[in-house]
Amino acid sequence: MSKRLLVGLGFACCVVATAFAPEGRDLQGVVVQDPVRPNSRQPNPRQLNPRQLNPRQQDPIGLGPAWGGGQPEGRNAVFATSDGCARCHSAAPHSHAMRSPLGEDVSPHATWQATVMANSFRDPYWRAQVARECELNPEGAAEVQALCIRCHAPMHHHTRVLGGQPPTTMAEAAKDPLARDGVSCSMCHQIRARHLGEETTFSGKPRIGRSRVIYGPYKDPDSGPMLGMSRYAAMHGEHISRSALCATCHTLVTHHQGRRFPEQTPYFEWRNSIFSDEAGKTEQSQTCQECHMANIGATRIARDPTGVDFMLKARDPYRAHAFVGGNAMLLEMLADNRKLLGVKASAEDLRKMARATRRQLTTATVDVEISVVEHLDSELRFQVKVTNKTGHKFPTGYPARRAWLHVRIENENGTVFDCGGFTTDGEIVDVISAQDQPHITRIEAPDEVLIWELVPQDEDGDPTTALTEMSMRGKDNRLLPKGWRPDGPHAKDTQPIGLGDDPDFVAGSDTVDLAVPYAMNEPTATVIAWVHYQPIPPHWVADLRDVDADECRTFIKIYDAADKTPETVGAAVRIERL
Repeated sequence: MSKRLLVGLGFACCVVATAFAPEGRDLQGVVVQDPVRPNSRQPNPRQLNPRQLNPRQQDPIGLGPAWGGGQPEGRNAVFATSDGCARCHSAAPHSHAMRSPLGEDVSPHATWQATVMANSFRDPYWRAQVARECELNPEGAAEVQALCIRCHAPMHHHTRVLGGQPPTTMAEAAKDPLARDGVSCSMCHQIRARHLGEETTFSGKPRIGRSRVIYGPYKDPDSGPMLGMSRYAAMHGEHISRSALCATCHTLVTHHQGRRFPEQTPYFEWRNSIFSDEAGKTEQSQTCQECHMANIGATRIARDPTGVDFMLKARDPYRAHAFVGGNAMLLEMLADNRKLLGVKASAEDLRKMARATRRQLTTATVDVEISVVEHLDSELRFQVKVTNKTGHKFPTGYPARRAWLHVRIENENGTVFDCGGFTTDGEIVDVISAQDQPHITRIEAPDEVLIWELVPQDEDGDPTTALTEMSMRGKDNRLLPKGWRPDGPHAKDTQPIGLGDDPDFVAGSDTVDLAVPYAMNEPTATVIAWVHYQPIPPHWVADLRDVDADECRTFIKIYDAADKTPETVGAAVRIERL
């Protein structure tokens, strides 16, 4: 038998040998599959009919096909937990795939596992808020839990939908490893393109089928290894790189009080901005994925399950599945309470993700500018302009989040004015009622703190932190994205509320005037302006303290032990000779 024939037989048998090898067996000497010569025993992905993967697709959802080399912690006919995907999509000591140019592990599984997405069902703040909503509305508790589980335990939710089963409860979902795996691989990568960007797929209602097709961003994927290991078929799906995919859960419109309430609208805000690419790519457009998934460069995106490299071509660009957002505080809580919350990622990886979050917050969120400072009529007069650099409002998403302007004036005698400082408990100094602070256009005193926030109101017009009571927006002066238009998409749901007469609040920025008493004769004044940001404000936590629920008691214990220093997302300094 010729050497060429031996090599050919090696290529032909590789996928079967590696995919079904006993766990722990050393197969480093096995020749890996040549992507140019697909395994003849596997279907060609270009000719594959997805429905052929599961001929019993009309049956109620069941356990599904067996995996090679052992089963994931949780699986069924449609979904599987991430440990199954990690067999090929995680880095290994003897593999160069999914490594950064500096050798760091940038694999999909490793970068995802330490994210808020991976821990969406373990999130103690979310669980406490759900418990409060159920206590406030016991008759609607089942509906509340079903709504929240759609996005925080989506594989569990869609399993029941596909099986024709009624909605579940938090307690029932907690028993399911698919729920505990959060927003996982086989959830996002099985979302179909149909109706994305339309209202029918918002609020956690993407289209999921039984075909076991895994959509990815690269054309002509080699489906052989994945089919051999898991009976999932890898196929190109352009929609996997579109913002509309993220919108399925990051757009939440509720109807708790019989009135439509746009609770979370980052996709709407992005659509009405210069960052949208839905009318075509521009120099300014950026998708959610392009901002929140770091471009690592070129790498192979999978390895052999035995720990060595497949002979696959490198993919470029490859984006890390880190999903860097804006809640470093929550990531620190997860790191400090891993055992209590059942978190699988290491504390080191969670803190690394928190650092990545803070890096993004400090470099890609706002710019701060201080104008010329004038000394007139015993006052220092100047302006501070804050420009939003994000592709949506800032803050955005969950309605608790707020940002504010902190201005300090110093001279040789020390601090002579300070507006917007904070305490060790995260409270804003001199702000007596956090939800009653109006939009500020001119600052003359320390208690006139400019807070950019959404203040929801109940049906009586009173401010509320109860999600199920939210009926209207009483105040929404969050910074608009650049390019927002009053006649643009979703303008009614995203327009500012409660600005009064403020011509300096425009798309992309807000400028505030300051006139501060200053009777001193010192020749120099230093003006410092910061923008602080808080994903979990104290007044939202205060409303959880009296709830008789274990979830609230657990979160309060975690919160009280946490560092409550707000994030500083932007700053500027100006030294002026008067």
